[in-house]
Amino acid sequence: METLLTESVQNSLGHFMYHNAIFMCERLCAEFPSKTNMQLLVGCYLHNQQAYAAYHLLKGTSMAQSRYLFALSCFQMDLLTEAETTLCPPNEPTAEVPNGAAGHYLLGLIYRLFVRGVERYEHIKYNLCSIF
Repeated sequence: METLLTESVQNSLGHFMYHNAIFMCERLCAEFPSKTNMQLLVGCYLHNQQAYAAYHLLKGTSMAQSRYLFALSCFQMDLLTEAETTLCPPNEPTAEVPNGAAGHYLLGLIYRLFVRGVERYEHIKYNLCSIF
């Protein structure tokens, strides 16, 4: 049943039926609560331009992919400082930016809006280097 619901959600996303995907994924999370299913629901919310819903679901999560999605929802809501702190926690200077090149790209976009040229350049360069 869980596999069937997951496929239904992904099929709805593939056909740009975001409201249906959200409904099916909410059912999926109610019946089979897991971090993976929650991340799928967050993805549905972000596809449907509901960053606020994703923000509230992910607040306080620690998984790398969840931190990236949380930073992305913060970015979409113009909470740039919170997005930056999520990607680069000040109390953990050696922590890696979550989600690899995509995380560095998002950090570069944040720094562009903060007008931090040197940091922006470094993260965009890292993003391009990891692609090639």
